[in-house]
Amino acid sequence: MLKLLALITLGVKLFEPGPWRDARKSLHFGSRVQTFFSPQAPGHWKWKLPSALVAFRVMLGPLLLLICLQPRSSLLLASGVVLALISDIFDGVLARRWHVDSARLRVADTVADTLFYCCILAVILLRFPGFLQRHWLLLVMLVAAEAGQQAFAFLKFGRNASYHSLLSKFWGLLLATATIALLGFGVDNWLLDAAIAWGIVCNLEGLAMSLMLPMWRPDVLTLGHALRLRRTLQSQGEFLGV
Repeated sequence: MLKLLALITLGVKLFEPGPWRDARKSLHFGSRVQTFFSPQAPGHWKWKLPSALVAFRVMLGPLLLLICLQPRSSLLLASGVVLALISDIFDGVLARRWHVDSARLRVADTVADTLFYCCILAVILLRFPGFLQRHWLLLVMLVAAEAGQQAFAFLKFGRNASYHSLLSKFWGLLLATATIALLGFGVDNWLLDAAIAWGIVCNLEGLAMSLMLPMWRPDVLTLGHALRLRRTLQSQGEFLGV
């Protein structure tokens, strides 16, 4: 009985004005701070940094489009492509390392890359008017392959493809290198043709993966991985129709 009365008295004092209520507020604030700094909390900065890197590329593309209108901006444009490449590498690396990767983040990453390089293409056409005449056939094939495989994935899965295969990772490095050489130093040679052609191959690989897989999956490294994943889903009784 005495213990019960003591507990009731303590509870009343915690909600009364004075030092007891201040202590209660301190405990509540401490728990909120601990939750904020917990890596598992959605508001933790480790959840936000990969998304911020993706958003950085979305904003960087139009910024470079404005910068290209200024004279003597070649090194700035090349530096912008370097920054975009670094952000593209680390958004996925950090998200996987911190276990904050998600389907929404992977799709946003793919969309950000597409938007950024659309802006870069506009920059190239403004700075090098003869570029389209020299590379129009490969560019048309690349745009058709990209649009076709993304449209097919959207119709089949209800969202864009986001495979991030080994071929596409190498394409990102090759395309960034060729773009830096062109914008920074005016080098327009076989490397750019190879980058565009590699992009066509990557999109054909993505289309094959979408045809092969029964449901949407991110981060499928190769066609061999896609085939094994299809067999796994088939053994689990998943529907394999398109």
